[in-house]
Amino acid sequence: MSLLNPYLAAHGVSVSWKHKTGNDGNDDTYSTSTITVLWAHGAKVIRTAQGDELQCQAICKCEAAVEAGDVLTKDSRDYPVLGLVGVSYDGSMRSVALGGSRSGGA
Repeated sequence: MSLLNPYLAAHGVSVSWKHKTGNDGNDDTYSTSTITVLWAHGAKVIRTAQGDELQCQAICKCEAAVEAGDVLTKDSRDYPVLGLVGVSYDGSMRSVALGGSRSGGA
C-alpha cells in the first residue's frame, strides 16, 4: 500500500488504461484495464523525470505502472501519456503528464 492509497479511496476517479505491451510487426499492441487515479486538469509546462519540458493538459497520480506511450480514457475521451513526471522513492506512486484529449474511448 502506498501513501497515495487513502487519497485514491476518497478522491480517485476510475479510468481505462491502455498499456502498450508490444508490437505485432505492424501495430502497437495494448492491454486494457481499469485503474483509479487522482486527476488534475490544467494546461502547463512541466519537466519530466528525464528532464524534458512538456506542454501537458492534465497531470495524473496513480499506483499503476503508467508510462509514456500509454493512453488513459476518462469520460469517453482519450488522453495520451506524454511522459513520467516523477516516481516515489519506493516506486509505489507515479505522476504522469497527459496530452490533449480526443474523442474515442477504449
